[in-house]
Amino acid sequence: MALRLTLALAALAIAVFASVALLLHQGLEEEIGNARAQDLEGKVDIVRHLLEEVQQPQDLESFTHHLNDVLIGDGQIRIWLLSTDGRLLYGGQKRPLVRPATHRRPGLMEVVREDGLVMEGRLVLLQPDAVLSARELIVAVDTRPQQALLRRYGARLATVCSAGVALTVLLAGAIAWRSLRPVQRLSREAAALNPQSLSARLSPVETTELQTLVHAFNRALDRVEAAYEQLEGFSADVAHELRTPLATMIQGAEVALHRERPASELRETLQVNLEVLRELAGLVTNMQFLARADKGELAEQLCAMDLRAEAEHVAEYFEPLLDQQNLQLLIEGDARAVANPTLIRRALVNLVGNATRFTADGGAIHVEIGAHGDQVRMAVRNPGVGIPAELLPRLFDRFVRGDSARQHSGSHQGLGLAIVRAIAVMHGGRVFARSDNGWTEIGLEWPSGTTSAG
Repeated sequence: MALRLTLALAALAIAVFASVALLLHQGLEEEIGNARAQDLEGKVDIVRHLLEEVQQPQDLESFTHHLNDVLIGDGQIRIWLLSTDGRLLYGGQKRPLVRPATHRRPGLMEVVREDGLVMEGRLVLLQPDAVLSARELIVAVDTRPQQALLRRYGARLATVCSAGVALTVLLAGAIAWRSLRPVQRLSREAAALNPQSLSARLSPVETTELQTLVHAFNRALDRVEAAYEQLEGFSADVAHELRTPLATMIQGAEVALHRERPASELRETLQVNLEVLRELAGLVTNMQFLARADKGELAEQLCAMDLRAEAEHVAEYFEPLLDQQNLQLLIEGDARAVANPTLIRRALVNLVGNATRFTADGGAIHVEIGAHGDQVRMAVRNPGVGIPAELLPRLFDRFVRGDSARQHSGSHQGLGLAIVRAIAVMHGGRVFARSDNGWTEIGLEWPSGTTSAG
């Protein structure tokens, strides 16, 4: 990158310096041309004035003397005066060759001197007079000194511009290299990251723009580390969840095959294995559901539903269990919302089932339903041993251990509250949990008129 920046700045410097040099050279050439044209015009005016003073033949000597005075000290100017019959009255022995010069200024001609030198001049037609009979006036200037001046000026410009380009390239390279050193360091640090060093972060830099990038990259690393740790923990938890039922099945099969057994005992073993397989199938189904939710799948088949009526259906489902444990299920409030009835029912079943396992006999479980602005809220509140505050943020994680309220939730698989959170997210909502003063409240809320269907 530093090389590309340096080359780009070098090309820019060359273009700028070359343009400036060309403009300066053309400007000087223009000024010299203007001065030369004015000088020629001035000489023409002088000759016209001297011609006006020639009134009689004896004035010719004075006229020639004055012309010589004009040319003294200016060896670059030549003057030719020709008569009406083509005779050379002044300027030498041979008439110069005059030809158009299209590359010159308008009105200026190329005048070829008798020695072959090409000059720049003017051809002026005069009114013949009785004394000289002068018809043509040619005034020319030798442009070689001016051309030499322009060449020296061009060479100096080239030298100065070359030095300027070289200095610009050196400074640009040094600045680019110094400016990109933090980028090179960050690239090395990023290349050194691996699964064994996920806790490493890019070190800060002084450049504000790069520091913004470093901050964003480090936040991304935080998310990657958290996801990687969650994945590792999830894999370990899945292995733990599968190990016990598989061991049960293997042990049962080994015992059954150890010796000849009657068909009734084999049938009993198959029934036990079938129950374990059904538990495993439920676990796999729940994991697939959570995986779809993690990919951003939204709730489909949404419809308007009465949340209190849905809670009453769930209460009927739990009625045998509630009677067995001498528990009460109280439904408070009412609200309507747009949602997937099957998913909302599943979330409520998980919440009530979790509450029944941790409510002492004779207690009451409260299902609270309400609307708050454009949000609807469903919560299950039950008395019992509170959940430690440090475990509340992890309450909806999968397979969280060390918390009795999670070890037995969701069909004892540790996925019940994780599924509740997934259902809330699929409806564009969120979950919440509070535990204090001997009461635990867990629930979800989502927009009452959600249109998040796929």
